[in-house]
Order: sequence, then C-alpha cells, then structure tokens
Amino acid sequence: MATPIDLSELHAALDRLRPQLCHCGLKGECLGCKGIEMVRAQAEAVAAAASQPVLIQVAQETAMKDMSSRFQAMSERLMSDPDIRRSAEQMQERLMADPETRQLLEELMRRLGGPPSPEELN
Repeated sequence: MATPIDLSELHAALDRLRPQLCHCGLKGECLGCKGIEMVRAQAEAVAAAASQPVLIQVAQETAMKDMSSRFQAMSERLMSDPDIRRSAEQMQERLMADPETRQLLEELMRRLGGPPSPEELN
C-alpha cells in the first residue's frame, strides 16, 4: 500500500492565496474562490491517483484526461468573456507573485511531468 501524500503545504498556500483573489467575502462564489477550489481538487485527484497501484492508475489516468479535456473546454468558454479573461489574468499574476505558492506549483508541475521551470533550464 502506498504512503499517503502530504498536501498540507499546498493547501496552506492555497488558503493564504484565496483572500488575495477573493471578491465575494470568502463565500466561494467568485472566480478567485472557485479557481482555488478547482486547483485544490485537481491536486488532490492527482495525488490520489499517483499513490494507487498501476492498474488503478490506468483507469484514473483516463478519468484525468477526461477531466482535463472538460476543464480545457470550460476554460475556453470562460476565456471568451473579456471580463473573465481579465480576472483570470489578474489571478494568475497574483498567484505567481507569491514566491512560496509559485514554488509549490512548480514542484507540483514537475511531479506531474510538466515543463521545467526557468530555474531548471539554467
């Protein structure tokens, strides 16, 4: 059986970031709150899938691909709205401005096999 993955640092970073992005008084209704919760759910899904035996991982990878394509379609629909696009760009700027959050996201992307960070390229 796989060892549980500790996402507490990621959750703490997301919790610190949420008030900076929130426009609804932390009610969970704005794009900032929903985005943070989406990132949290995706990180938990990835961690859960990565800690499973290989046969279960295959099924979960298929589900992750489906979730990813749905997320991409939703993102494309949202980004077609200029106000939402502007809000998303502001959220990304704030997210990447926090060094600790940026480091955690880069680590997560590295573990997921994403592109290397600029520091890794040097």
